[in-house]
Amino acid sequence: MARKKVITKSASRKAVARTTKKTIAKRVTRKGAGRSAKVTAKKAMPKKSAVTESRQAIVKARAQLGKALEKEVAQLEKGVARLKAQLEKSIAQQQARRTKKVAAVERAAEKGTQAAKNQALRARATLQAAGVKVRELRDQMKAAKEALKSARAAQKKYAAEEKVLARFEKSWAKAAASKPKIRAKRRTRKPVAAVVEAPIKEAEAIPASVAEDA
Repeated sequence: MARKKVITKSASRKAVARTTKKTIAKRVTRKGAGRSAKVTAKKAMPKKSAVTESRQAIVKARAQLGKALEKEVAQLEKGVARLKAQLEKSIAQQQARRTKKVAAVERAAEKGTQAAKNQALRARATLQAAGVKVRELRDQMKAAKEALKSARAAQKKYAAEEKVLARFEKSWAKAAASKPKIRAKRRTRKPVAAVVEAPIKEAEAIPASVAEDA
């Protein structure tokens, strides 16, 4: 009896294992079929035409151009403001060194000592260096202003182009919406004229043989 029970248990376990394997195989098959169906659907989807992709690329590029122009103008404005501050500071330093140079030259003329003369020479050299720095900053300021002017002109042109395009798109959409639909003309059949029979005269209606017998 014990042996029969063991055999029965093992057989039931094998049956359960087979059923489980079949169920898992069915699930895997269903998942695979679902994935293959999705891949097939994706492949079956129509691709965008080259014209549509080109139009979308142009719209995207124009948007990027507008942002780039805006960023460039902002950066150039900051650069001009920075150079302006540096130039003003350098001009103030130049004025201060000019005042020191004048004072050093006067002391050297009054005292006549070598130390006073050397101090005057140093003040003159410092003033010349300040003048060179001021000229360099002025050149940089001029170039920065020209670049800013060019960038603003390009941004203004871009804004004008966008306005023209917007007006064109609006008018085009309006014209397309108001365009009447062309309906196919139906052919009208002409009424068929009724055949009118001419009245038969009595002489023509009676046969000739009958008339002679009469």
